[in-house]
Amino acid sequence: MKTEKHAYEFLVRWDRDGRLSGAHAQFRYVTRDEDGAVLGEFIGAAEPVAVAGADGFPLSDILDQTLTAALAERDALAARLAGTP
Repeated sequence: MKTEKHAYEFLVRWDRDGRLSGAHAQFRYVTRDEDGAVLGEFIGAAEPVAVAGADGFPLSDILDQTLTAALAERDALAARLAGTP
């Protein structure tokens, strides 16, 4: 048996003022038998999008460096406001 992970959804949200407010990715997992027949599949839970080398969906594979840097700054500011290092 083998389980494959495929990109399923990438969602970005903005607030009422047009500012980026969050993003997530979801993956589809497909389990196949030794002959390649599909035994089952499911959509995984939404995962936060990672930027600036953090663990998670490789956002830099999709977006250019400018937008990736802006999202990293947004995450750092949000963490600071939340009181987390």
